[in-house]
Amino acid sequence: MRVVRTAQFAVALGVLGGRLPPLQAEVFYKPPAIPAPVLSAPDPAFDPVMPRATPAEQKALLVWSLRQALLLGALQCHSQYPTLLTTSNYNALLSNHAAELTGAFRTLSGYFTRTLRQPKAAQDALDQFATRTTSVYSTVQSQAAFCYMAGQVGRESLAVPRGQLAGFAMTRLGALRASLKAGGEAQFDVLPPDARLPMRPLPSMAAGCWSKKGVYNARKCGEPGLAR
Repeated sequence: MRVVRTAQFAVALGVLGGRLPPLQAEVFYKPPAIPAPVLSAPDPAFDPVMPRATPAEQKALLVWSLRQALLLGALQCHSQYPTLLTTSNYNALLSNHAAELTGAFRTLSGYFTRTLRQPKAAQDALDQFATRTTSVYSTVQSQAAFCYMAGQVGRESLAVPRGQLAGFAMTRLGALRASLKAGGEAQFDVLPPDARLPMRPLPSMAAGCWSKKGVYNARKCGEPGLAR
């Protein structure tokens, strides 16, 4: 599978005095292997803890988390990877599954009202919940892998029948979350940003290890990096 990024170049024809239309330049990307675990319940590593949540409320959490993950995909990936169509796929999700998404939000809102009872406390908890379920998908180091998977899942969501978004969230949300920990380009070896560059060991700087002409005496002081 490949992800194509587009760059446009204006080319002038000096002889004819005219111009060619913009050219399309392709950059190929081979994604790493991304596991796709099926979720049967919320994952505390990603989902806010909801004590005494009913099965319906837990299912609503997964539906809403899928929405927020694809929202982050639309925001983070649109400019850098436009051919993934993350924005248009997200907009289609909102349109095709508006009833189920609205129902999930009402269910979650009802959970906080039921468990906290005080209107202000319930609204504050709902706001914090919305922030957490969105920010958890923000990534920098694994952005390419996440954008790739957001494009895949977003495109697959176009074929999900209405009323079946919860089942789709359980089967595909795990892959979106796994992509946040995935590596980058898999075709070529690329060092991560925080990796230490390989360096050859230095020889001893002791005066007795060098001749007057500046030649290192390996027989006397050993090969660089090897203890004597």
